Amino acid sequence: MITGKKITKIYIGDPILENLDFTMGNNAKIGIVGLNGCGKTTLLKLIAGEEELTSGTIMIQEEKIGYIPQEFSFPDMLAGEYIETLLDEEWEIYKVDTLLKQLKFDNYDPYQSIKTLSEGQKMKIKMIEVLLNEPTILMIDEPTNHLDIEGIFWFEKYIKHLQKTVVMISHDREFLNTTVDEIWEIENKKLIRFVGNYDNYREEKLKLIGKWNQEYVDFLKKKAQLERLLENVRKIKDGKKRGRAISSAKRRIDREVITNAKEKYESKKMAKIQFASGVSKHKLMIRFENVSKSYGKNEIFKDLSFEVRGGEKVWLFGPNGSGKSTMVKLIMGQEKLTSGDITLGVNIDVGYFAQGQSNFDSNKNLLDNFLELTGSDYDKGFGFLRRYKFEKDDLKKPIRHLSPGQRARYAFAIFAYNDYDLLILDEPTNHLDIDTTEIIEESLRNFKGTLFLVSHDRFFVERVGMTKVVNLSDGTLKEY
Repeated sequence: MITGKKITKIYIGDPILENLDFTMGNNAKIGIVGLNGCGKTTLLKLIAGEEELTSGTIMIQEEKIGYIPQEFSFPDMLAGEYIETLLDEEWEIYKVDTLLKQLKFDNYDPYQSIKTLSEGQKMKIKMIEVLLNEPTILMIDEPTNHLDIEGIFWFEKYIKHLQKTVVMISHDREFLNTTVDEIWEIENKKLIRFVGNYDNYREEKLKLIGKWNQEYVDFLKKKAQLERLLENVRKIKDGKKRGRAISSAKRRIDREVITNAKEKYESKKMAKIQFASGVSKHKLMIRFENVSKSYGKNEIFKDLSFEVRGGEKVWLFGPNGSGKSTMVKLIMGQEKLTSGDITLGVNIDVGYFAQGQSNFDSNKNLLDNFLELTGSDYDKGFGFLRRYKFEKDDLKKPIRHLSPGQRARYAFAIFAYNDYDLLILDEPTNHLDIDTTEIIEESLRNFKGTLFLVSHDRFFVERVGMTKVVNLSDGTLKEY
């Protein structure tokens, strides 16, 4: 078992976690949720010993921790060469063979450079690295960010049958529904435990919010009642009686109001987003004509042909490495065609949200970078970023200090500053918290323009309401 008592973590005078208590073990499957920046990753790092506690204790009893972070890097080596470095003895290679089969990765090319592997393949190598140490508790930060849909299906089954305690930070609601039996939410520096999957957590959280708000209403009534009592006793003419009555009323106010204050529950969700579009339906937006793309001798796809028309919402999915992001980059002119032709509609405004935003100067602060990239003036930019949950003090921070989730939300604020006729989104929900994802869902569901979406988040895709599904696999396209 691992037990945490009164866990507190402070960064530069600002507490991110305060007096958290928890217990984990007994092969439980735990999902951790909460807004970006609330301290989810910090909690895992504290448990794994990668961060130091400000105060409190973490007791580890007969457990061995394996931790897979949200972002990981590898040396410039061949995949097989790197895996060999993980073994203490050569004869232990049987352990790797067993894990490769369990992870459905036994068909990998050991002579391929790790840098050229898909993110899902890199994650499996990281899992081999961690699992070779035979941990009893496995902690994973945002596992589905690196997996395609087939990979998520595999990982769901793998986690459910794994005889270990598993603790995962995830914003994938369908994945949480399928895999976990507890939800831990971090909110306002505190941790609340809910038994059950994600749907059960949402139901119980709504009941809890109702309870908190009723307690706040009752508190206001009590406060008003005691304040009236104090005003009335001040009117007593007998001095001794008035003094005793005032003291008694003040003691009740101190006991029942000041030391028992309640607050109304207020959601810290991002403001709603609205994209305007002036393009009529059925107008040509994207046309592929016999498009092929190769990198040297490596053919990604060949002779792809399809069209996207005004008002359509098209979902592109397929395995990692099939060329989905390459297709998007070809549309945006960031990659060169090997052969064929791509036509974009005339006089349309195109908005492109790339997977892994890289157009930031990490040394600049949030506001200066935002003004530079959007052309906004100071006052408008300041107000716009506040709608995306960036407060005044946040705007002075260098971008390098943002968590992956905060960086994703910041990238979406820049993207959403303008209106578009065609939205091209490549994995827009990676790293975003669930509340922010739901705001984006609603905006895309209500968007009257054209949407071309790459995503592995099944719940998100269903809620947006796609009108066409395109599967890219084995170099060919199939439309549904």
